[in-house]
Amino acid sequence: MGSPPSWLSLFTDKVTTSIHAHNVLSPLGCHFQEISGVWEITIFASRTEIVGGSQDGRSRHSPFSVDVANVLSAFSDVENIGWQAHRLDRQDDLGPHLSVDGTVENHRVWLRVTSAAPERFEPGRRALVNQQGFEEVW
Repeated sequence: MGSPPSWLSLFTDKVTTSIHAHNVLSPLGCHFQEISGVWEITIFASRTEIVGGSQDGRSRHSPFSVDVANVLSAFSDVENIGWQAHRLDRQDDLGPHLSVDGTVENHRVWLRVTSAAPERFEPGRRALVNQQGFEEVW
């Protein structure tokens, strides 16, 4: 995947300021693609893999909340806002997420902010139990 256009980087920067951690937030990820003139943008907090101790090998999600009003202010125009509360089926890798359809600087955008990182993405951080610290992976 290439570098994002400058408008997309500014947009995602604004959206990520709307994500507030309830403890130490793991790195945020962003996946984007343009399909038939619509930019699909997914933002998520990466998982944290536990290294060492009794939970070794398990991964945890970062608890966070989203300031929805601030997310909406990043759009020029909003056409639809939705919340998917549960995974729809086994093929649904986004699971629960906030969804906003609208326009950003004359670009059609479908934004999703997921409650958890999609499984296809590796953990973005490791919790090093024996060293009592974190290691950022990406």
